[in-house]
Amino acid sequence: MKEKASILYRGIRSWGKDGAEERLLYILNSYGPILLGPLRWPIPTCYLEGKPEYLYISSTLVRGLCQKAKEEGKEPELSSIVPESVHVDISKVYSKDK
Repeated sequence: MKEKASILYRGIRSWGKDGAEERLLYILNSYGPILLGPLRWPIPTCYLEGKPEYLYISSTLVRGLCQKAKEEGKEPELSSIVPESVHVDISKVYSKDK
């Protein structure tokens, strides 16, 4: 493990929206390294659940807004769905060519 992380944090919209997929990923990430080797104990994962009023926001939505703005030669308007402190960074990452 390059960064020597001792815990992994994952943001989810809610357990109702993302719970089934996250549980499956947790199982795969927990038992995969043990069963398939090399033998490593998995990193514990903590989940950060979003506020109910933001359930409609997903990475797919943000990526779509960034790509559309790029195609139109504009800056993406994300201020209503992304904190100002990360607006520029997210715009850069999601506006890159695939």
